[in-house]
Amino acid sequence: MISILIPSFQNNCLLLIKTLHEQGVLCGIPFEIIVREDSPVPAFKLNEEFWFARIETSSVNLGRAANRNRLAEMAQYPYLLFLDADAEIFNPEFLKNYIAYADDMDVVCGGTAYFYEPPAEKDKRLRWKYGIHREQVSSAERNQRPFDSFSAFNFLIRKERFKTIRFSEKISRYGHEDTLLGQELKKSGASVLHIDNPAFHTGIDDAATFLAKTREGVENLAELMKANIDFDSLGVKILRYFRFLKRLGLHKLMANLYQNFHVKWEKQLSRKGGPLWLFDLYKLTYLFFIKKAGRKPAG
Repeated sequence: MISILIPSFQNNCLLLIKTLHEQGVLCGIPFEIIVREDSPVPAFKLNEEFWFARIETSSVNLGRAANRNRLAEMAQYPYLLFLDADAEIFNPEFLKNYIAYADDMDVVCGGTAYFYEPPAEKDKRLRWKYGIHREQVSSAERNQRPFDSFSAFNFLIRKERFKTIRFSEKISRYGHEDTLLGQELKKSGASVLHIDNPAFHTGIDDAATFLAKTREGVENLAELMKANIDFDSLGVKILRYFRFLKRLGLHKLMANLYQNFHVKWEKQLSRKGGPLWLFDLYKLTYLFFIKKAGRKPAG
């Protein structure tokens, strides 16, 4: 018995809903589909054809973590399948694959996939390239570090386990809510299995949007560092580099690099879609900048 939960923010996910319903019927299990739109007006309406699903709206923007927690509270079944609204399912046995492991594990992560052809819009290629090289990872590799590899994009979790951890609502903006949940899963002793059962991420942001979300994620990380959240055991790479360079006394240099070059870097990343080492440097120097300045840069 599965509650399929789709957090959305102005996404039209009718195709995703229809695909999941068809698979649920074929599996012959009790299930429900709930979409929670984190705004007053959704990007689509559920007509009579979609009688099997329901959509809830929010009068205020709660943020990614709180929206997912509300979905879990609304769910009636003992297994929760979280799928982002900009996902698409092409495997006809997607739901069946999750059901096969549901009784044996607390959490099952299916993974993320991207189309191998780059998007036609050049300003979306940075996000696509990041997805292809950093997020599209085989289950064998993810299972080597199961908690580090946790992603909220596409996963199944026992409701009773989720109730003991939940997404941290300390984070209201984009970034690291799944990192924190992975940490809580590890602390709680949850069993986590990664399988090759990906959902395709089709909602590719343009470079300006992706860079803005990236900065939000780095700002979230800086706030969590202030709160002494321990990421060492989860291997957050940017923190390892941050601490290493700080011990070498290079914190001022790194902050100044961001201050002097971030506009140039943003133009290059937007125009060329990389390289990813420059994107990594952009994130790292921004962390040094906001830790030094205690503020975000203008513009």
